[in-house]
Amino acid sequence: MNRYIFSFTLFLNFFLLVRVQAKEPNSHINIKSNENINAIKLLKIWDSVNKLADYISDPYSIQQWETYLNESYEIATKSKNYDLAFRLSIPLSYIYHSETKFSKGIPLLEAIYTRKAVLSNDILKQILIKLEEEYRGTNNIEKAILIRKERIANNFINNYWEIYRDCGLYEAAKKDLLQFEKKPNKNTIALLQYHFLLGGLYFEMKQLDSAKKEYNIGLIETRKMIEDRYVTDYNIGKLKYWEACFMGLTIKCNIANGDFNKAIPTLLHDINNSIENTDNKTDMMIELSKCYIHNKSFNIAKIYLDSAEKLLLEKISKPLKLTFLSTKSEFYKAIFQYDSALMYYKAYNNYRDTLQKNLQQNQSILLLAQMEITNRRTELLESKQSLIESIKENDRQKIILLVLLFFLITSVMLTGAIYVNNIAKSKSKDKIEAQNIMINAHAEKIEAQFDHNQILLKELHHRVKNNLQVMYSLLNLQKRRNKDIDTIETLASIQNRIHTMALVHQNLYNSGDFELVEILNYIKTLSDHLSTIYKIDKQKIDLKLEINENIKLPIETVVAIGLIINEAASNSFKYAFKNKIQGELLIKTVCIENSIEVTIQDNGEGIKIINAKDNSLGMKLIDLMCLQLKATHTLEHTNGVTHFIKFYIV
Repeated sequence: MNRYIFSFTLFLNFFLLVRVQAKEPNSHINIKSNENINAIKLLKIWDSVNKLADYISDPYSIQQWETYLNESYEIATKSKNYDLAFRLSIPLSYIYHSETKFSKGIPLLEAIYTRKAVLSNDILKQILIKLEEEYRGTNNIEKAILIRKERIANNFINNYWEIYRDCGLYEAAKKDLLQFEKKPNKNTIALLQYHFLLGGLYFEMKQLDSAKKEYNIGLIETRKMIEDRYVTDYNIGKLKYWEACFMGLTIKCNIANGDFNKAIPTLLHDINNSIENTDNKTDMMIELSKCYIHNKSFNIAKIYLDSAEKLLLEKISKPLKLTFLSTKSEFYKAIFQYDSALMYYKAYNNYRDTLQKNLQQNQSILLLAQMEITNRRTELLESKQSLIESIKENDRQKIILLVLLFFLITSVMLTGAIYVNNIAKSKSKDKIEAQNIMINAHAEKIEAQFDHNQILLKELHHRVKNNLQVMYSLLNLQKRRNKDIDTIETLASIQNRIHTMALVHQNLYNSGDFELVEILNYIKTLSDHLSTIYKIDKQKIDLKLEINENIKLPIETVVAIGLIINEAASNSFKYAFKNKIQGELLIKTVCIENSIEVTIQDNGEGIKIINAKDNSLGMKLIDLMCLQLKATHTLEHTNGVTHFIKFYIV
């Protein structure tokens, strides 16, 4: 038997929901500890806390519940209100059980058990659990076996693993637990308790690696539940306790292996989160004192040993007491008080011998009942196997039934669909033919409208081009009548810009594609036009075009590119080769993924970039077009002038 019995008790109790930290009662329940508690009101509060969901906050700590229930129970008993006293004895027995005060709890539970006929099924189940655990805790294994038989007869449980464990038969207990105890669902406190109990069995069998594995699984599950918020804020305190508990138990395994590394902070964390579970708190205090003895911090070790001793006064926790006596002996031995060390060592040996004697006695009692237990286990195994086979057979029958039902439904639906389809066909044939005639007429109308729109759009581009050419001709007449050289040059620049835009509409008109312009033909036509206008006798300007084929862009984009090329190339023709007979002008357009890069480069005399940007209308127009294209414009004047424009297309 070990302290896991008592720790598990606190969390198995569905009806006992207490807070993680002891607090004063809520302000709306104004009850003082030195006043008589109204028993009926107290029972209503108890019921509200234990029958509703976990989001109901418990107004009292476990110590306050003990005080209030005990006072009310004594008042009811003295006033001979036995019915009320009986009702109060049930929650009071739960409180005594959770605190492992079995000397007070057993008489109450036995009295309640004598009136089990009036108990509900749920309360009877809890009373039997607590009564058996307290019989086992007080080494009355014979009575515990009788209660276990009753629990099995009522289908409350189907195994004997706890009986085996408390008789020191840990291997049999583990086998029974794994064989008969169904593993709880994920994201439940019950699953954490399962790993806690299985780890405890491995620890008692000295299989420390297996124990640590179970504790680590429990720790991972706990942290996952905290992270995923599978519980209410009220239950988060319980999960914080379980997280600290699994961490502390893992450290306990390390200490058993002689590893004290990082033990003290983890144990302190576990103790701080074990406010209500005094068994775990006591256990961790003893382990912590071992660490301080190991570190030769004897004063601190004594503080924790004394605290553990106080917590053990009202407890019936044999394994904890045995560990305490052993650790106390080691403490006095470490500080060279050998008389005290010997005294505690003898007490440890005597108590261990007593426990061993009790275990042997319990095993003898268990042996007498072994035949019945073995038969019951065989029945349970056969029942379990029969149930599994029955479930499999039911599953097979269900599958066959579902397949037949599927084919039946499919056949009915198919027959119905064919019937409905035939009716629909016969009724809607004329309607479909009429609709087809209307659709064909509408399609012809849309096609005619589309052709008409294409003609109009083509005519529109043609007229825009003609209007631009008219403007070009008017400016040409004005240029001939004017004798001012600057004005003539300005008019010529305007003519080039108009011609640049006119070429776009001409290209669209000729290609038949009224949305996208092919860049190669457009730039070639534009550059040839500029070369013809600015060509000077005796000058040889080599015009090079490097343009990717099949680049097509929207009209607005092409107009902007054309104006940029017009301005840059015109400046090169007019100014770059004034003092040169031979030169080279490169116009390059490439498409790289979703970007367009345009380069206009000459090898002329170059310009002063600052003056050019301040005084040139052409440069301002280039910048304006780059802004429209959301393009970057880089101007270089080393070995001539280079314009580099880059923009992205959608």
